Formats: sequence, structure tokens, C-alpha cells
Amino acid sequence: DTVTFQFIIFKTEPGFFVPTAFTPVNNVLNYLFKPIALCIASFDFFKVYNRWGNEVFSTNISGKGWDGRYKGLLQEPGLFVWMVQGTDFTGKKHFQKGTVTLIR
Repeated sequence: DTVTFQFIIFKTEPGFFVPTAFTPVNNVLNYLFKPIALCIASFDFFKVYNRWGNEVFSTNISGKGWDGRYKGLLQEPGLFVWMVQGTDFTGKKHFQKGTVTLIR
């Protein structure tokens, strides 16, 4: 008997891929805004803030995302600030921040 394995190796540093825009509601592919963790062992936090500095979303669960609502209300189109942090498999912290455009 012979067993064959195929491995795909990505040469990417640990961190996060985060989209720059999203379209919540009525969009099957892009309705949640969330980071995609790469080589991250533990997910510390993901937070989103509006232009007045109010935290509109926060989670420490990898894969959970923001649906464009704040206190149950749909937010107006605009620019929001985000930050995310996680720890890689070697114990090193990775922090990123940026902006996302909410499009309706």
C-alpha cells in the first residue's frame, strides 16, 4: 500500500487579513466585517469604533464579525475604525488597526 499526501505551504507572516469595505444586509458574501486570522493560536480581541469613538462592536471569538449595527440599529454608511489582536504559536502578540467603509 502507498499513501500520498499533498501539502500546500504559504509563506505568510502571522497576522490578520482585514477587508477595507463591507456591505451588511442583503449581501450573502460580504455581510459581516471580520478579520481572517493567519497562524494565530489565540484571538485576543476585535473591536470596531464609530467616528465619535463609541465602541460599536467587540468580540474575543475568532470568526465572529460585525453586522453593521449598533445597539440594534443599522448604522449609516461611513468610515469606522477597527483594531484586532492575537497571539501566534510562538507566543508573540500581533496587533493591527485600520479603517473600514460601511457601504449600503
